[in-house]
Amino acid sequence: MKIIATILTVLLALNLTWGQADHQGTPIINSIVLSKDDLGDFELTSSYYTIDNNINNKETSVYVSNNPTKAEYMIFAKDFPSHFFIIHEGETVLAMIILLQKNEGPNTELFYKIVNPANGKSMEAHCQVWGEVSEKRANELLELQADSTAKIIDLSNNAKGLLFNGITYRIQPYDKLKEEVTELARQLLTPQEQIDDLEEYIRKETIDGKLDFNNFLEKEEKDSFLFDGVTYNKHDFALFLWGQAAKQLGITSSTEATKLWEEIHNRHLTDQEAKALTIGFESKIE
Repeated sequence: MKIIATILTVLLALNLTWGQADHQGTPIINSIVLSKDDLGDFELTSSYYTIDNNINNKETSVYVSNNPTKAEYMIFAKDFPSHFFIIHEGETVLAMIILLQKNEGPNTELFYKIVNPANGKSMEAHCQVWGEVSEKRANELLELQADSTAKIIDLSNNAKGLLFNGITYRIQPYDKLKEEVTELARQLLTPQEQIDDLEEYIRKETIDGKLDFNNFLEKEEKDSFLFDGVTYNKHDFALFLWGQAAKQLGITSSTEATKLWEEIHNRHLTDQEAKALTIGFESKIE
C-alpha cells in the first residue's frame, strides 16, 4: 500500500538510531492505528508505537530485553516517539507528522517533525501539548504491570500524572494532542494568504494577532520551555517564536527583525530579550 510505503520511507528520513532492519534496510517497529478520520479536505490517520512487541521483541529495531527493567520501560516510554500521524487523501500521502521528545535532565522538549514525502524535505514545529509521558504510554505501562505500584494520580489544574517507580511524570493528554495535530494539518494544507506589505502585516498581527505569542503561551501551565538545550521563560520563548515566525514570513535578518519588534512595541529589547529573538530567528528549519 502506498501509505505504508511512505511511512517506512519517512522513518528513514528522521535520522533516528535503529537496530534491526529488514532486507531492504527499513527499520522494524510495530505500531497500531488508533483512528482514521475524514476531515473533509483531507484524512488523518493516527497511530501509536506500542511498548509491548517492540521493547521485548528481538525482531524489532528497538529491542531492549526479554524482561525489561522498570528503568528500561520508562526510558523507552519517554525517549522513543509515541505517535505519528499521516495526512492523506485516500492512498495519496500529503504529509507525515511525528511527535519527538528530547529529555535533558528534568527538562522535556516536545516538537513535531513534519515530512513532505513528495520532496523529502522536513521542518519542525513546537508542540504546545506538554507532558513527560504520553497518555497512551502511561496506560500501556499500567496494562503491562511493568511496576505493580504504578498508578494514575491527579495533579493541579485538572492534569494527570503517572506514578511509576517512585517518580511522578506528567501525562500528555491524547485528545488535546490530536486536536493540535489536526489544526496543524489544516494550516499545512491551507494556501498561504497573500501578504502585500510584509512589515505592515507583522505590525498588525504582533499585538493581539496571529503573531502575539505572549497571548498564546499564557494558556500554557508550565513556566519554562526547552529548545536545543536552552531553557526559556514564557516571555523570552514568545520572543523566540516571534523571531522564528518573522524569518518564515520573509524578514531577511535578525537585525531587521529586532528593529521591527522594537518599533512595534516602542521600546528597546534587553540583551536577554534580543538574544532570545535572534536565536529564534536563526534556528534551523530544514
